[in-house]
Amino acid sequence: MNLDDAISTYVQDGDLVGIGGLSFWRKPISACREIIRQKKKNLSICTFVGGIEVDMLVAANCVSEVRACFVGMEIFGMAPYYRKAVESGNIKVSEESEASIALGLKGSYLKVPFMPLKGIIGTDFPKVRKDIIQFEDPLGSGTQLMALPKIDLDVAILHVPYADESGNGNIAGAVWMDDDMAKTAKKTIITCERLVETEDIRYLQGKAQLPMQTCDAVVKIPFGAHPTSCYDRYTFDALHIQEYLKLNFEEYKRKFIDVKSNAEYLDNAGGAEMILNILL
Repeated sequence: MNLDDAISTYVQDGDLVGIGGLSFWRKPISACREIIRQKKKNLSICTFVGGIEVDMLVAANCVSEVRACFVGMEIFGMAPYYRKAVESGNIKVSEESEASIALGLKGSYLKVPFMPLKGIIGTDFPKVRKDIIQFEDPLGSGTQLMALPKIDLDVAILHVPYADESGNGNIAGAVWMDDDMAKTAKKTIITCERLVETEDIRYLQGKAQLPMQTCDAVVKIPFGAHPTSCYDRYTFDALHIQEYLKLNFEEYKRKFIDVKSNAEYLDNAGGAEMILNILL
């Protein structure tokens, strides 16, 4: 399936969309650009740690709510359009911790309405989250716990180094929450650097952390995570991230999003010189 069809078929206005990866590592940026091109609206974004992908989607008015532990540009500073939207009240923020996202997805996977957590008792989470409730262990230990609601994703979008045509996805390095997103989402889109044979996946480290039973569409897009990284293929593109922060979003959109193909995007992003700079 091509990317245009995958996004138009599986991402609908108003969906709760899980975005894999973390910060500047293995984000499905090509899919986020396609969401912007298709002018999807009123999306709720759930991601472990958000970066340029959340900022772009917010800037393009695709997002109504963000659920994340953190959204920012790490060493490059704040996420400007996300920050402006939050300060102006244009988007809703559901404050999360790593544990609350992990347990929310786990609750969905286990088909239970909530999961218990002790660690956030005594924090300010109950002040900003009206959907979490403190309770006492009903089995009589006297332990105080916090009930965290499950997170039911409508669609998960994940980028991986390797996948086969059946939708088995292999991740070199850290998996983070990608496997749980794939297991719990109603629909899952995988974009990949390389399409390989299923037999090859069997011998890769980790094998198929994202098995085909969890996948609805697989799309081959080399450098599909750029300007974020995709271990073990390439690192993040610091120069491109800095250019994103310098340009106003409409300029950036014209040059890097409103393009006809991934090849045109890569040419505009620096072509062969850029690719040689980021290859591992």
